[in-house]
Amino acid sequence: MSQNSNQQQRKFRNWKNTKFAGMAWILCILVLIIAILLNMIISRLDLNWDITPNKQYSLSKTTESYLNSLDENNTKVDFYILATQEDLENDLESLVLYRALQSYDAHESIQLHWVDPNQDTETMELINPDNTYTLSTGDMVFSCGDTKKRIPGSSMYTTYSDEDGYVISEQFNGENLITGAIKGVVDNFTPTIYFLTGHGEKGLDQYSRFTVNLTNYNYGAKELNLSEVDAVPEDAALILVAAPTADITTAELEKINTYLDDGGNISLLMSPNGGTFAYTNLESLMESYGFYMDYDRVYETNSAYHISGDNTTIQCQLNELEDDSEATDLTSSLIDEGLYTFMPESRSFRYDSQGGLYTIAPLITTYDTAVGEPYGGISDDPEQWENTSLMLAAYSENNARNASKMVVFGNAEFIDDEHVSDDTVIIPVYLFLSTISWMYNSDLDMEIANKSTSNDYIALQDASFAQSLIVIYTVIPVAIMAIGVAIWVKRRNS
Repeated sequence: MSQNSNQQQRKFRNWKNTKFAGMAWILCILVLIIAILLNMIISRLDLNWDITPNKQYSLSKTTESYLNSLDENNTKVDFYILATQEDLENDLESLVLYRALQSYDAHESIQLHWVDPNQDTETMELINPDNTYTLSTGDMVFSCGDTKKRIPGSSMYTTYSDEDGYVISEQFNGENLITGAIKGVVDNFTPTIYFLTGHGEKGLDQYSRFTVNLTNYNYGAKELNLSEVDAVPEDAALILVAAPTADITTAELEKINTYLDDGGNISLLMSPNGGTFAYTNLESLMESYGFYMDYDRVYETNSAYHISGDNTTIQCQLNELEDDSEATDLTSSLIDEGLYTFMPESRSFRYDSQGGLYTIAPLITTYDTAVGEPYGGISDDPEQWENTSLMLAAYSENNARNASKMVVFGNAEFIDDEHVSDDTVIIPVYLFLSTISWMYNSDLDMEIANKSTSNDYIALQDASFAQSLIVIYTVIPVAIMAIGVAIWVKRRNS
């Protein structure tokens, strides 16, 4: 009886184990089927949940609120991105941007257009009929009414690398830029560079190629004769004075000062002028920013530092600005390029910070073998500057005038149609464009925080160390699992 009883108990346990094992397998299969079905449903509905700490894959409340207001007003904005949806969707490095684009497109006010720049010539002609923009794959163009804006695709992310060159983190800047561009075209606002006229200056017709560059940076360009208007226009990003052959009037100076006192900006490109007169009002303007202009023409005595046969087109030095300066990027990125800096015939300047009244620094200086020979002006005994480094370009921010900014260059020809594409002056051209962005950023700041991600890396010392890690993290866990399975089978059959 006891033997039969034991056999019955064993059979019962085996049946019970088989039953539980069968139920477990059935539950596993059901869970798997449910998971697959849910995944298919969610994929078909294109649903997703953003569980990242800083909501990387969601638009901010600022953007959502603004887009909702556009939806309510039935405003339509055409948003062209020069890329195919498939390429961006499958690029993990652009996932944050792709999800953002999906969120923008979910609003009725935003008409998102995917454009293959190599195939869709019709759309490219529509958005850039006069080749006004220099467009590349990944760039974006926004249009509302008659207003357009371009954002380079390269501005979407900022990456940070360690000393070994590994990318340790990246920052998505796109939402603030995109929402700002949308608001800019909706509000029909284009900051304008006003070229001053009426004093023998170079006009827009001599800077047509440079104004194309301004358009790429989302600036407009117009001429301004202050004798014909009551004040500097409200859309002025800055006033540009290019090679005047006469001084401005006292009335014009007052209008400029009113504009600058309100935080306006001005660029003075003061080519050498042999005329026997003084720029009295323009000099007073410069002195209010700590600058003093020399009536000279700079040439180079060392033949190694000037163009062959032209000792006034000279090799110069870019000044490395302090790391904590807001203007640091003006020269740092250009210095990293490692290109030579040349300036054509220029005059020189001096400056005085006057105890911190100005945030001021040189941008371009000569070698100490350059000479500033007297040229023009009204001094009976002009001073010749030699055996010292001369300043040919500089910037200043007047802290007492609502952070108004001034940039001075000793030459105005380097950005005209004759010279702007010359490889010799490529550094001054890019430097001057950078000063414009520094003085007045054409991107509307919506105060939307950038979103950061970080990457962790394991530094492997050598091949044997890597093999040890493989053993620790792969072979040992598999061995432990195998032992566990063997023990379970043995106990089950015992």
